Amino acid sequence: MPVKIVLSSTLRKYVPDYDPIKGLEVAVEAGTALKDLLERLGIPEKDIKIAMVNGVKVGLDTELAGDERVGLFPAVGGG
Repeated sequence: MPVKIVLSSTLRKYVPDYDPIKGLEVAVEAGTALKDLLERLGIPEKDIKIAMVNGVKVGLDTELAGDERVGLFPAVGGG
């Protein structure tokens, strides 16, 4: 089943040809952990500050079933 992935700001550099308007659809098997999906996409775990599945903050050990919307966000700085 596919999941839709939305990457924020600096995470987009890891996925060639990422379209920030459409996001990215990736097929996953039920039970795939979010951290395994990150590895598959080439996104380092250390770069993820917040992960959300269907609008709910989750940990990287969260298992996906398919048909979810995954949002990934890096740490932001400023001040």
